Amino acid sequence: MRFVPTSRVLILQFCTFLLGAGLACDAGKSRVETTCEDYCAKAHECDDDASQSACVADCKDAMGDCMADEQEQALDDLDACAADSCDEFLGCTIGAGLQCSFGL
Repeated sequence: MRFVPTSRVLILQFCTFLLGAGLACDAGKSRVETTCEDYCAKAHECDDDASQSACVADCKDAMGDCMADEQEQALDDLDACAADSCDEFLGCTIGAGLQCSFGL
């Protein structure tokens, strides 16, 4: 009798291969989604009128327009903005937006 791997076994083997290659299976949220949610939570905290759900959708859309290297830098910038105080948030946000829009 020959062993035929089930789909779960195949997925586990694939994830193990990716981990060995220095990658990982993303069982949860993507970095873009997590960063956008954190950033937009801060935007809403700083401005009650800011729609968190619209912000997340816009953020993910903007990140989708970035080149890979620009996207990583922009996500790093947005993570930093989310950690800033509300007084520093707006200026930080402008700089992060320029990273993807113009590659600055």
